[in-house]
Amino acid sequence: MLKDYRFAILITLISTMLFYFSPSLSDNFKAKSSLKQSFVDARVTNIISNELAPDVKVPSILTGKQVFNAEILEGPEIGTIVEIQNPLSRQHNVLVETDDVFILMIRTTDREKVYWAYNHKRSTAIYWMGFSFVLLLLSFGKKEGLHSIVSLYFTAALIIGVLIPSIFAGFNPVPITIVLMGIKIVVNFILVSGYNRKSFCAMGGTLLGVIAAGVMAQVFGEFAHLSGIYLDKGEDVIYISNQVIQVRWLMFVAIMISALGAVMDVAISIASAYNELRITDPKLSPTQLMRASMNIGRDIMGTMTNTLILAFAGSSLTTIMMVWGLDMPLTQFINTPVIALAIIHALAGSVGIVLTIPLTAWLARYMLSPPSIPPVTDNETVSIPSIDEMVTHSINVDPTMVISSGNE
Repeated sequence: MLKDYRFAILITLISTMLFYFSPSLSDNFKAKSSLKQSFVDARVTNIISNELAPDVKVPSILTGKQVFNAEILEGPEIGTIVEIQNPLSRQHNVLVETDDVFILMIRTTDREKVYWAYNHKRSTAIYWMGFSFVLLLLSFGKKEGLHSIVSLYFTAALIIGVLIPSIFAGFNPVPITIVLMGIKIVVNFILVSGYNRKSFCAMGGTLLGVIAAGVMAQVFGEFAHLSGIYLDKGEDVIYISNQVIQVRWLMFVAIMISALGAVMDVAISIASAYNELRITDPKLSPTQLMRASMNIGRDIMGTMTNTLILAFAGSSLTTIMMVWGLDMPLTQFINTPVIALAIIHALAGSVGIVLTIPLTAWLARYMLSPPSIPPVTDNETVSIPSIDEMVTHSINVDPTMVISSGNE
C-alpha cells in the first residue's frame, strides 16, 4: 500500500525541505528593518474604561477608545500584566472583551516599550477552516484527495520558497516562472491523473495555455503603458529588497499563477474527453476525435471564461463600487491603471483558457494512441501471443482460404 504513495511522500519531503531551507538562504535579499518588535498572544484580564459610540456611517461598528489590562501569554515577557491604550476606528477596530485572546505587538524604542492591540486572533478560525477543507478532501477524495493536498503544498513551496526569493534576488522572473510552473504542472498531473499519456497531453496543453495567457498580459499591458508597478503593493515591494526587482515582468508572473488552475481544468477535460472517445469508439479517426474534443471544449469554454472573469471581478468589487458610486464616465474609469490592469488580467486569462482547448486537442491527436495501434486504456495491458500459439494458429489456417485470398 505504501508503494502507491511513494511519489506523494517524495513531493511532500521536497516541499518541506524548500520551506525549511529557503528562509536562511534568502534572508540576505530582504531589507533589514530597524524596528525592534514582536507579536505575541495576550489575554484581556479586565476592561478599565470604554469610551465607545456607533460610527455615524457604519452604525454596526463601535469607534472610540478602550483601556484595558492584558496578560502576555508567550515570549520572554510571559505572565506580565500590561495596560493597553486601544483607539478604535473603522479600519483598526480591535474591540475586545474580558478573557478575549488577541495579538499584542511589543515595539521597543530607545525611549520606551510600546504595547499595541495589533489584531484579533484570526488564526484559530483559519486553522479550523483549513482542517475542515482537508477533512472534506480526504473523506470524499480518498487517495485523490490526499494527492490534491500534496499538490497544493508543493505549489505553496515553489511560490514561497523559490519564486518570491528569486524575484527579490533580482533575477528575471519570466524564465523562473515558466520553469517552476512547468514543474508544478508535471507534479500535479502525475499526482492527480497518474503517469500516463493522457497526463502528458494535459501537461503540454496547460503549459502552452498559461504561457499564452502570460504573454498576452505582458504584451497588451505594455501596450496600455502598464507594468508590475501598478499591481497591488507593486511599488511597496521595491523598498523592501536589497536588489533591484524587475517589476516590469511581474504582470506575466501574476497572470500565469492566477490562470494556472483554470487552464489545468480545461486541459485535463479535453485530454480525458479525447481519450474516452478513443476508447469507446476505436473506429473514430484522429480528425474526428479532435473535432469531437473541440466541441466539448466549446461548452467548457463558456463556463470557465466566466469563472475567471468573475473571480477578478470579485477581487475588485470595492473598486467597481467606487466607479459606480462616483458615476465615472467610461473614458475616466477604463483608463485608470487599476481598472485597466484588472481587465487585461481577466481577458488574458480567458485567452489562455480559449487557446488551451485547441492546443490540448492538437497534442492529444499525436500523443495519444496512433491510428495504426488499437486503443488501450490507461490501466489495460496488451496481450501478446506466444510462439506456440502463433504456430498452432498458422497450422489451423485453411490453405485454400489463403490461396483464394491471394488470387483475389
